[in-house]
Amino acid sequence: MEKSNFENDYVSGQKNSNYNQVMNRIEELNRLVQINKKWNKDISYGFHERECFDICYAVGEAKAILVYLHAGYWQSRDKNQFYFIADHLAELGYHVAIMNYPLCPEVSIERIRNSLSYGLLMVKTYFNNFSENLPMYICGHSAGAHLTVELILESKKIINNLNIKGIIPISGIYDLVPLISTSLNINIGLDDSKAVENSPILRVSDGLVPAEFFVGNNETQAFIQQSRKMKDKWKSKGNSANFKIIKNSDHFTLLFHFLEDGEIVESIERLYQSTN
Repeated sequence: MEKSNFENDYVSGQKNSNYNQVMNRIEELNRLVQINKKWNKDISYGFHERECFDICYAVGEAKAILVYLHAGYWQSRDKNQFYFIADHLAELGYHVAIMNYPLCPEVSIERIRNSLSYGLLMVKTYFNNFSENLPMYICGHSAGAHLTVELILESKKIINNLNIKGIIPISGIYDLVPLISTSLNINIGLDDSKAVENSPILRVSDGLVPAEFFVGNNETQAFIQQSRKMKDKWKSKGNSANFKIIKNSDHFTLLFHFLEDGEIVESIERLYQSTN
């Protein structure tokens, strides 16, 4: 892969002509799920204004907690843009906690990861106040997928206390070195050392939770290979991992697989069944 191609691989090549149409559909789905489900919003887990999360409560008796980390290349977007992912999961018995976190360039990627570590503890404490020790799953999209893996690698000592049973990283970037020469790095501020330090593919160990990696077939080959290689590294250390390229899906349309009968929801259900 030539260095000159990285801007296309990770920025311009990921854009699709259907973007506005997809965002309009997501906006409508977000509106409906706020009407049809029970929510508690802007629960603080720290002092920064973005250290907060929203909860969509399970319909009926809850069986698990799913924490969702949004996309945005660590520098944009908000939890309220992705409420729709909770709709069918709530019907299946999941409490869904959708997290915000501080953004670059105000903070570093390391600071985001540390912030979310406290966020996980707060989510677990919140539900422990009125539920038994429900199993927890962490799911993230794009930058959120990277952060999902980072949290597992950095929080091995507390995984058992949090009862984390698995992760679902979607269209993630796990080797950050290619981003150094892209326009994304204006706000991220990576140099060679920081890119290596924040590349989870270089720090995979044994004893990790099962992982279900997803990517869309209409994403760039760079994104597809990032997920494929991350799955391979996860398995090479003796951990359980699966990898799926979802057909007819780009970087955002694959999120519609959180809806009823979607492949991501089906995978989460299989993961729950295999770990409980």
